[in-house]
Amino acid sequence: MKGDHNNNLLMQFSPNIRRAWNHRVPEMKMKARIIFDYELLYLEKGELSIRIDNEFHTIVPGDIILFKPGKEHEFLGSAGESWMPHIHFDVLYYEDFEDVPINHKTLKECPKEERRLIRPDILGSVLEIPDIIRIGNHMEIYNNLQKLIHAYDRRDPDFTILQKSIVLRILYQLVKGLEAQQNNRLALHQKVLDQTVTHIMDNYSQTVSLEDLSRIACLSVFHFSRLFKEKYGLSPHQFQIRHRIEKAKELMIYSRLSLTSIAEKIGYGSVYAFSKAFKQAEGVSPRRFVRTFSGE
Repeated sequence: MKGDHNNNLLMQFSPNIRRAWNHRVPEMKMKARIIFDYELLYLEKGELSIRIDNEFHTIVPGDIILFKPGKEHEFLGSAGESWMPHIHFDVLYYEDFEDVPINHKTLKECPKEERRLIRPDILGSVLEIPDIIRIGNHMEIYNNLQKLIHAYDRRDPDFTILQKSIVLRILYQLVKGLEAQQNNRLALHQKVLDQTVTHIMDNYSQTVSLEDLSRIACLSVFHFSRLFKEKYGLSPHQFQIRHRIEKAKELMIYSRLSLTSIAEKIGYGSVYAFSKAFKQAEGVSPRRFVRTFSGE
């Protein structure tokens, strides 16, 4: 149930940028405060000493900081000039988005009505993104931050759509960077795992054996199966079934093929076997699915 709850939250992600800028100062120091939203900061140049709650950190170029809602932090000092592209943003859509300021007070200094503005920490609780992020793909985040800052400075009529897409891309890159960092085995075999997925998708109507896939990956069947499940959350066979079902739905909606023809086209020996697999995956029979989309 927790997984379903998290997926529902992820589906509600609709980021809005409150501010985005390239902050460059000869010395960085800021008294303790909390913020109501999120702040994502990339250290491009310099060295920072910061405190987040009771933990002290030294930040060097390439490090990323995610300041979270309601979590006290302060900048204790810096070494050399500090270049810090960063953004303030909400992850979900809130009606009061325009009314929420960038805060510079501690929690104790905030009156009750201001404390109500503190957003829930979804990025920490759902995506498990830490405060300090050190990942190998940090330049991807930097490049997208620069695109976002550039777009924010201009704010043309399409900015609302653009800023959402870029922030979502940044969050995706953060998650993938953290996953790769936590599991070097997956990072090492990322390319060959992608190749096996492409093979499954290209040959979804045929029987794809574990032996064939492990040969493509140059891994033992056991090692390949374990890595595949860790990365995609499904066995190769389950992945193929899911892809077949998606292809079947596409054909049922956009073609005039019979269910028997669709079953054959996606690799099932009979319409019965196809119907059984479809109902197991979707919770309804293929005929019920077709009627739903045809409005019957």
